[in-house]
Order: sequence, then structure tokens, then C-alpha cells
Amino acid sequence: MRLMQDLLIIQHENDTPPGTVLLWAKQQGLKPHVWNIATEPAPFKPEDIKALIICGGTMDTFEEDLHPWLIDEKVFIKKCVKLGMPVFGLCLGSQLLAEVLGGRVYAAGKWEIGFVPVTMKDQTTPYTMNVFHWHQCTFDLPPGGELMATNDFFPNQAFRWGTHVVATQFHPESTLEWIHECADSVTPEHTGLVQTKKEMLESISLQQPMQDWFFKTLTQWYQV
Repeated sequence: MRLMQDLLIIQHENDTPPGTVLLWAKQQGLKPHVWNIATEPAPFKPEDIKALIICGGTMDTFEEDLHPWLIDEKVFIKKCVKLGMPVFGLCLGSQLLAEVLGGRVYAAGKWEIGFVPVTMKDQTTPYTMNVFHWHQCTFDLPPGGELMATNDFFPNQAFRWGTHVVATQFHPESTLEWIHECADSVTPEHTGLVQTKKEMLESISLQQPMQDWFFKTLTQWYQV
């Protein structure tokens, strides 16, 4: 009988780790494997994993000339989606999913950084939640995608595709440590909807309700 890997996490670089995904996996009794895709070969075939999470990264989906491994990653993700396994994309991961599902990813020429409110549509009645962002690219909703979250600055904030694919442009996996690091990294060159370091740190208590939502969403997603 073939052994199945509980959870494969694609990490693109050290600056965008899985964050609280690892805490959720521990709470669920799952054994995740983190694949550093830029430096390591694929540790498993798609048919040998139960679920896939795709982390963020500073590269863009259309920078295949700079990061040739993106080509193979897209093929791998597409195979996982076709197998019907649960797939969850975070920031760059959401953009990769949007692209492989037929959507367009592009640079918006503006940044969204820090805790920003979005309108969540994952329940019967829409509600507002503050979530953590760090991005300047966005995507068009792929064909068949169902919008899960939106705001006026970037309308496509999260989507579902079918019953097994979830993608968030924001970073619900953000840890307190990573938020502090991001606060130290904001510069005047980051223009758009951008919190200052002071604003970001004053908003840091918003990490907990975002994490609560993320863990609940992950648990429902993994059980598909």
C-alpha cells in the first residue's frame, strides 16, 4: 500500500515561510513536509500527497526568465488541482493558482501593505475582517472562481475554485514575528494603501482573529 504525505508546503524563499500553517498542522496531528522549491527537487509526486499549500514570495508568476523553476511549479500545481486534492494558495500562491486556472496575473503599480479591511463573502452574510497584506500584483478571477473576499483597492482578495481550491491574496499565515519584520521593511518607495511601521505595530492584535479565521478555514478545506 502506497504511503501518502499528509501535507506538502511549497516555500519559495526564506523571507516568506509557512508561518502559522505549521502550528495548525501540529494541532491537527498532521506531518507537513516543507519543499524549498527554488533549491530542491520535488520530494513527492502529486499523486502521493493528500493536500498542498503554496506560500508567498517576492518573485512574480510571470518572472519565469529569472526563476525557471516557476515553469515546473505551475505544472506541479496544475496536476494537484486536476487530482482533486485540497490546494491552498497564499499571496504568490494565490496568483499561481489564478494563473494555472486560466486567470491573468499582473503588476498593479501600487502596494497593499499592513492590516487592511476586506469584505468576506465566505458566510451567508458578508462581514468585514482586517487581514495582513504585502503585495503589489493582483489577478483576475479565474473562470469558475467564486469570490471570497474583496475591497475597493484590490477587488479580488480571495477565491474558491470548485470544492477543493482556496486562495488568498493576503497573508493569513502571518506570525507576530513576521509582522514585526515587515514593519521594519516599509520604505517611502512603498506607495499605495500602506501602513506605517507605527500603524502596523498598533494593529498587531488583529493577527489573532485573522489566525482564528485561517485555522477554521484550513480545517474545513483539508476535510474536503
